[in-house]
Amino acid sequence: MQEITNFLDKKIEENNFKITITFYELRIKMNLTQEETETFLEYSKTRLENLDYQVFYTGEKYTINSINKIVEQNELLVAIKNK
Repeated sequence: MQEITNFLDKKIEENNFKITITFYELRIKMNLTQEETETFLEYSKTRLENLDYQVFYTGEKYTINSINKIVEQNELLVAIKNK
């Protein structure tokens, strides 16, 4: 859990409006298995929602600054801060 918290804190520090978690970050850099990745994303979603973010997964559509976007294949999760 602390690893997830540290990871998200760093992401929020970099950009507190839009958080993006990629396949490369979790599966390659952190060397997580598929199961570990799913757990990581589940806990990340819960934490981000508690911090007032909307969370979207690969293939889901979202709107940012009146522009419609889709979470790309290499992106596992995108979180947008509610205004």
